[in-house]
Amino acid sequence: MTGPAETPMLSLTSAVSYDAPFRWHHTPGVFPAGTLAELQRSFPEDGFADTSSTRRDKSYTMRVRRLHPAGAGERDRTPPPWRRFTEYVTGAAYRRDLAALTGVPLERARVEVNLWRYGRGCWLDPHVDKPEKLVTHVLYLTPHWPAGQGGDLLLLGSPSEDDVVHRVPPLGGSGVVLVRSERSWHAVARVRGDAGPGDGHGDRLSAQVVFHTA
Repeated sequence: MTGPAETPMLSLTSAVSYDAPFRWHHTPGVFPAGTLAELQRSFPEDGFADTSSTRRDKSYTMRVRRLHPAGAGERDRTPPPWRRFTEYVTGAAYRRDLAALTGVPLERARVEVNLWRYGRGCWLDPHVDKPEKLVTHVLYLTPHWPAGQGGDLLLLGSPSEDDVVHRVPPLGGSGVVLVRSERSWHAVARVRGDAGPGDGHGDRLSAQVVFHTA
C-alpha cells in the first residue's frame, strides 16, 4: 500500500534545462491534475513572519512560514494538503528525481521546506546562494499573476539587476530548479499592484524546497 510520502505530488518529466546564465531548469506543469488546485485552496493565511535585510550582499523583504523542519505543534497547524506535500518533498522518490534532473548527488543532503508570500513592495536583490545550498526548487502557487505586476524571478549574468538573461513569471503550477554555483546570480523583481505586504490579497505565493550540504 502506498503511503502519503510516496504518492506523486510533483512531476519533473516536463522540465526544460538551461546552461545560461548558469545551470537551471524550468518545470512547467509540475503539479499533477487536481494537486495544484488543492494546494492553492489550502495555502495558509496565517503563521507567516516578516523577514527583511538591508545587508550589502543581500537585501530583501517578504514573509515566510517554515514547513520543515518544524515542531509537532507547527505540523498540526499545517493544512493536510501541505503536510502531504512536505512528506513527499522530504521523501526518497522526489530526492531521486531531483538528483537525476540536476546531476547533483542529494542522498545525504538535508532538506528545508518553506512557504513564501511577497506582497506589494516585496523584493529580493541580486545574490548568489550560500555555498551550503546545493539545489533549490521554487514552486509557484498564485492562481493568477498579471503581466507587469513584478515578482518575476530574474536569472542574471552578473550581480547587476539589469543583466537579465531569463525572466521567469511566477505563474501558478510552474517552478524553477536552481543549481547553486559561484555565478548563479538571481533576484526577484519588486512586486507592484494593489496588495499590501501581509494583507493576503494578490500576494505572490510560492513554496521552496532547498537541499543543503549535510
